[in-house]
Amino acid sequence: MGYLQPKRSRDLVVAVAAFGLLSLASAQEAKVVGVYTLPPVGIATLNPQLSAADVQQAYARGWPTSDRPGIGSGLYYLGNGRFLGLTDRGPNGDCPEGKSGLFFPLPGYAPTLVPFRLDQANRLLRLEEPLPLRALGGRLLSGLPSREDQQNGYSDSSCTAVLPKDPGGGDPEDVAVLPGGRGYLVVEENAPALLYLDAKGTVQMGYVPKGVQIQAPYPIRDTLPRVLALRRENRGLENLALSGDGKTAWVVLQSPIGSTKDSAYGDSLVARAVRLDVSNPLEVRVTGLYLVPFSDPKEYPKPNKPKDMKYSAAAWVSEERILLLERASGGARVFLVDFSQATNLLEHPLGDTPELDKVGTDYGALGIHLPQRKLLLETWKLPEFDTDKLEGLTLLEDGRTLAIANDNDFAITGREGPSRLWLVLLPQALR
Repeated sequence: MGYLQPKRSRDLVVAVAAFGLLSLASAQEAKVVGVYTLPPVGIATLNPQLSAADVQQAYARGWPTSDRPGIGSGLYYLGNGRFLGLTDRGPNGDCPEGKSGLFFPLPGYAPTLVPFRLDQANRLLRLEEPLPLRALGGRLLSGLPSREDQQNGYSDSSCTAVLPKDPGGGDPEDVAVLPGGRGYLVVEENAPALLYLDAKGTVQMGYVPKGVQIQAPYPIRDTLPRVLALRRENRGLENLALSGDGKTAWVVLQSPIGSTKDSAYGDSLVARAVRLDVSNPLEVRVTGLYLVPFSDPKEYPKPNKPKDMKYSAAAWVSEERILLLERASGGARVFLVDFSQATNLLEHPLGDTPELDKVGTDYGALGIHLPQRKLLLETWKLPEFDTDKLEGLTLLEDGRTLAIANDNDFAITGREGPSRLWLVLLPQALR
């Protein structure tokens, strides 16, 4: 697959018209203007190294179907109706009650970049050539746990056959394309890490929190804020937004830090966000550290607790404004988050410590300003959305149309539907 260079249209009206949106230009509320579905696709289409025997073994281990891959853990708009999707670590499911960990019926699966286009006539997603992620030397990455302090992975649904930890294992959750043929940025949950990949999908550098030691099969620098290492299990770096010039990236944790069993952190409703200078992706620098608030769980249509709140996708808008997709049981919200007046905690003595993440912290007394959030949409008010497992978000050329993708977990239980993408027209343009 050739390098996926984003294309920016100069004629936004033409770009919007291509999606048939002009008739809704006077809309006063967010509206879904298209839903696109991925037809059945064999898992070997994404990972050609997988054999028929590998798939049959996965069936025997409890995976019910192999033709519903999840391509929406991350999403980036390439222009002209083309997108770059991202799979996470592959098929995995929770261990049965009483056991801690995850089972991986297809442990040989490699996380993959998945370019695709919209088939307007049939409302389908058409895959182009996928790009599995690799380490230096050509070795495929796995989706297995990488840190020794992580939960075990198992190859069977009864969780008796332990899989070894893989220092090169990653759980990718969001992606962006660097301009000028420089490659890709990916965030993943295990370490947690920011990965820089070249145009062929090979990891050239990984950035982890200070003090995290992983013998990964690619260079590692522990330059990210130390506090990120306190991410909750399977709740690491989930969100990535890259500026239009490719020089600034924002990465955000999925959830608050600290154990949900610790009263000081269990009901926390703030996540950590980091601003990065990625002008040289081989020497990324931290330029900002922030707290981002969550909604009150009671504002969602189904019962939720603070621990259920998640940020699951991001997209850049302008300057220091990004979009964040917040979700919980019952649906998702999309916020425009403005960091321009927020306190950069790199300049605060407690900034890189967990003290600021504790329940009941009085930020005003500490002179800390949180970023402003503006609510743009709530998916439960749009009948076209029938899932709250939404993890991909990107903004189209017109600055007004959002694309949102689901993560169907590779149909790990067999009850999940296919991967889908929704186009949503906002009442007003964001840029």
